[in-house]
Amino acid sequence: MTQVYKKIVGRFVGFAAAIGFVFSLGSTQALAVKLKFSTMEPPNGPMVNCFTLPLLEELNKESGGKIEIEKYMGGTAFAHPLRQYEQVARGVMDISQGVLSYTPGQFSLAEVATMPFLIDDAEIGARAVNKLAPEFLAEEFKDIHLLAILVTPPLYIHLRKPADGLFDLSGRRIRSTGVGAGALLEALGAIPVRLPAPAVYENLQTGVIDGALAEYVALRAFRIGEVTKYHLLANTTSALLFLGMNKATLAAMPADMQELIKTKYSGPEVGARASACWKKIGKKVFDGLLADGHQVIDFTETDKEKAKPIAEKIIADYIAKLEGQGKSAQAFYDALVSEVNRLSGK
Repeated sequence: MTQVYKKIVGRFVGFAAAIGFVFSLGSTQALAVKLKFSTMEPPNGPMVNCFTLPLLEELNKESGGKIEIEKYMGGTAFAHPLRQYEQVARGVMDISQGVLSYTPGQFSLAEVATMPFLIDDAEIGARAVNKLAPEFLAEEFKDIHLLAILVTPPLYIHLRKPADGLFDLSGRRIRSTGVGAGALLEALGAIPVRLPAPAVYENLQTGVIDGALAEYVALRAFRIGEVTKYHLLANTTSALLFLGMNKATLAAMPADMQELIKTKYSGPEVGARASACWKKIGKKVFDGLLADGHQVIDFTETDKEKAKPIAEKIIADYIAKLEGQGKSAQAFYDALVSEVNRLSGK
């Protein structure tokens, strides 16, 4: 056997071993498809137990048990918050869920949807973003099959010490996520600090940061509510996550399974389902914090009026920057606003 031949055989064997699922050859009855799933969230995380794990379990049942899920969650080697998209794009994982803003610049057009005060209702936002994604965001997600973009409810400002309102944050170090929220905090004189959600608790507890932007579920899932007692209800932004599948994995599946995943487990309703979970769990979490004596700081009408031109400038500047890079940011923003308004009945 020549060296060249050995190399070819070796590569083929390695490729075959890397495939996470196997079908019986010469038979119409396929063996189970074993898919590897990863997320930074722990197995007991409220969101994965409300949305992601039930969704994957339904996929198993809908496939007649032909699709099995092997889970790699918080605490495992494949749970790194910054590697979820890369892992599924490269085929290290077959399905992955992660946060888009953890890789700044990679999803810059999608981040148009995170601009300040843009989305009030997460379910409406999720339906709108996912409806428009095939037209406007296909290039940014070309490396994976996008099951859905997940849109959180508003990220409010949770603080260790009280504040008089949105314009009383000068000098405070606030955990931020996303371009729009970071720009808003800077305009208010605060200091945005980029941190993945699992790192927020420790940095708040030790006083490295003074507060954090987060939706309500994160207050429990990542223990942020244990170290913040004051909650400023200013709708700074919504965070975007993705749920995606490796393209080669999907393409290797039988046609009926591909169709099932593309039609029932991809698109606006999947995104809206995640948002509904965030809203339902978040309300319970926040009601519990209020019962424990936490204090709410209102986003007053006066502050809203003062914040409006700041947000408009942030949006205009960001759109202009992307347009300068040849991206259809203005068209995406206009379509998104129009779709959100339509779904809201405005």
